[in-house]
Amino acid sequence: MASDIIVDKMDVFAEKFEGIDLHGKKITKAEFEDCTFISCDFSETFFSSCKFIGCRFEDCNLGLMKLTNTKMGDVDFVSCKMIGIDWTMLDYKSLLATDPLRFKECILNDSNFFGLTLEGVVMKECRAKDVDFSNAKLQNANFTGSDFKGALFANTYLENANFTDAQNTSIDIRSNHLTGAIFSRYEALYLLETMGIVLVD
Repeated sequence: MASDIIVDKMDVFAEKFEGIDLHGKKITKAEFEDCTFISCDFSETFFSSCKFIGCRFEDCNLGLMKLTNTKMGDVDFVSCKMIGIDWTMLDYKSLLATDPLRFKECILNDSNFFGLTLEGVVMKECRAKDVDFSNAKLQNANFTGSDFKGALFANTYLENANFTDAQNTSIDIRSNHLTGAIFSRYEALYLLETMGIVLVD
């Protein structure tokens, strides 16, 4: 079943929303479970006290979306434009579902994950330029194939995180927690070079 409208206080299960345009609008206290959003424009949309559980977003524009007091768990984002989102505004404390957020082939530039606990988060083949990961707990994360040019890692917990084939991972190994983290050989050498270590053949 497909729906062509999203309104305040709606409570929907397993519905498909396609081509919805909510650019710049505000939605309050709506709840979505196991729903799919395809080619929707939620850029600058303000979701206040909403809930997304087990949902999937495909090919959506979510740039500058606001998520004040909104809950998200077990959510997939695929090929979405997600520039400038402040993920710290979500309500994580009262979430019953602890399944991580999963991003694949998304543009996450200029987003904020400061101080968040997102163990097992998936960020595969994404562009995550100038993203703030400071003080975040991202153990067991999957960052394979993503571009982290300009991203800020400071006191970030990255134990057992997988950075295979990631690019531009400028991470100070002295001020971050990297035990068990996996890097491709070239990126591992790049980490040493950022410390001023000279490598020779």
